Amino acid sequence: MSIHLFHEPLASLTDDELMERVSSKDDDGAYGELYRRYARRLMGFFFRQVGKDEAAAADLMQDAFLRLWSSRRKFSGAGFSTWLFTISYNLLKNHFRHDEHRKQYETIATKQQDIVVDARIIEQIDSRAFDFALQRELEKLQPEGRLLFSLRFEEELTLRQIAEVMALPEGTVKSRLHALTQTLKQKLNPS
Repeated sequence: MSIHLFHEPLASLTDDELMERVSSKDDDGAYGELYRRYARRLMGFFFRQVGKDEAAAADLMQDAFLRLWSSRRKFSGAGFSTWLFTISYNLLKNHFRHDEHRKQYETIATKQQDIVVDARIIEQIDSRAFDFALQRELEKLQPEGRLLFSLRFEEELTLRQIAEVMALPEGTVKSRLHALTQTLKQKLNPS
């Protein structure tokens, strides 16, 4: 007589349940499922943050998953995506601290300052052109401003999740986000 053990398919588990398996049982399958769910999303996130440098984005994405594995025992059991983006945020902070990367960013920002957006035309252009103009303005922002925009509007994290990721009070996140959106609004539609 053989005993068949029922194993719930990994795809049906929540992110938190998968991370619990990784944390408590070193479950490679659960880790692989988390990688499958988040690798592309993180790659896009890093790609936007590092000035569309694909190699740097790929390195940061791999570092995020290595850090996830090495700190798996520290997972508290709730909010996996917030925890993963906290890891990612810290990697980005370290990335921008290095002089080479700071100089790279300053070069990109200086080039972008030479581009002038004709505000009278913005209302007449299609959404694709608006997206391009928005991207140009985002590239002019300091890394933390771009990151704040990305976490809220591209990754769709809540204010509470962003506060956790950035280790800031929720009110500070709210006021910085308000200031950022007002600045972008003025630059994209100064009428």
